[in-house]
Amino acid sequence: MFKILPFWTAGAAALLICLGLRFLQYFKFIHWHPAGWTRRIGIQDGPWYVDWGLLFAGIFLAGLVLYLLSMLLAKWPPAVTAAVIGLVIAAAVEWMVLRPGSLTGFKDRLSIPFFVLVLMATRFIMETAVFQKKQQHSSPK
Repeated sequence: MFKILPFWTAGAAALLICLGLRFLQYFKFIHWHPAGWTRRIGIQDGPWYVDWGLLFAGIFLAGLVLYLLSMLLAKWPPAVTAAVIGLVIAAAVEWMVLRPGSLTGFKDRLSIPFFVLVLMATRFIMETAVFQKKQQHSSPK
């Protein structure tokens, strides 16, 4: 069971983030297209589901890496670690997408719902990883 849990966790987080991004885009909480990066760098000019599939795959791989990294950081409080890592990830993504000219322009265009979505997903992944790590050590062998 413990060997496939990282994949299930990363998949659930990727699905939640993709659905959340679509929700945020539909109700105009974010002013950028979540899957638009594929067109910008010339990876894909195909149908929408291919763009979203690539986004899902990228988030899945990032979630898997975060899960495995979280198991190494299990001794630190996962709530604090998830908050710090989540804020860094969300700020980096917003910075790359918005490409602001200054820090003031960046602060004015931030999307708080996007930050909350990333923080929730980061906390979900890291808490699951730490819980699994503790279960592995306490289970009889």
